[in-house]
Amino acid sequence: MRINRDSRGWIIVCVLILAAGVGFYVPYAQNAQKSGGPSGGTWYGIIYGSVGSAFMLFALLLGLKKRVRTMRIGRAYWWMQGHVWLGTIAYPIILLHSGFRWGGPFTQILMWLFTIVVVSGIIGIIIQQLMPEKLLREVQFETIYEQIEHVVEQLQSEADTIVHEVVGEAKGEAFETEVVPAGAAVATAEATNVKAAKDFMEFYTNEVKPYLTAHVPKNTKFTSELAAQVVFDHVRATMPKAMHTALTDLATIVEERRQLAQQKRMHHILHGWLIVHVPLSYALMLLAAWHAVYALRFVRPHW
Repeated sequence: MRINRDSRGWIIVCVLILAAGVGFYVPYAQNAQKSGGPSGGTWYGIIYGSVGSAFMLFALLLGLKKRVRTMRIGRAYWWMQGHVWLGTIAYPIILLHSGFRWGGPFTQILMWLFTIVVVSGIIGIIIQQLMPEKLLREVQFETIYEQIEHVVEQLQSEADTIVHEVVGEAKGEAFETEVVPAGAAVATAEATNVKAAKDFMEFYTNEVKPYLTAHVPKNTKFTSELAAQVVFDHVRATMPKAMHTALTDLATIVEERRQLAQQKRMHHILHGWLIVHVPLSYALMLLAAWHAVYALRFVRPHW
């Protein structure tokens, strides 16, 4: 989710809610000092806990809405805004609920879990602000993520065709050569073409083709656009001019493959934080529900 002008309304509302919560908390905390300080076992604490839990539940419902496609209540963007901002202010409101004390072992686990969920969510929001622009700037050959492997297969097939045509022409003596006398000079030109075809094939087989696979090798020479350009310039200097066009086409294919690999890495960064955020969010709500039931059942609230 991108933070933009549409977020201002949510930010203002959440700031007002938090300000109201703090405003009520200050006199409550001062009065509660006579009885040991504010805690979640008071009616004020229960009210804060209920509001914070409601915000947490609303944030959790976004995942349910995504899974139940027929659940058409509000726009997806509206739900996402509520998920981010209400989920964020739920943390300080729960701190007000507990009187800024994490209590015993169970509540400490609960608060550490809540902290990790909130921090991972903030990290996710930051990544979502930065990564799309970086992706747009660095990956001109961007494609649908699910189609990357299919596109890579097409690139390899295209590269195979280019190489086979060039090698076939070389072995068929189809290269244009300078006019030379018959005899030894012709044999030398033919031998040069055959050697060039062999070198071209070795370069493709050993360097380029392994790069055009589903998993890019770690020891590749094409780590960046500049590095790939240096490699192809070196090879181009050793090849006949008739092979230069094919080398340029291969360089373009390699660059597209490099950008697809970059897109895949960025995609993993863009969504990788969810591996932590989502399951811990569900665990948090289950533990919070158990905590609420236990507190309401066994704790007698007081003002």
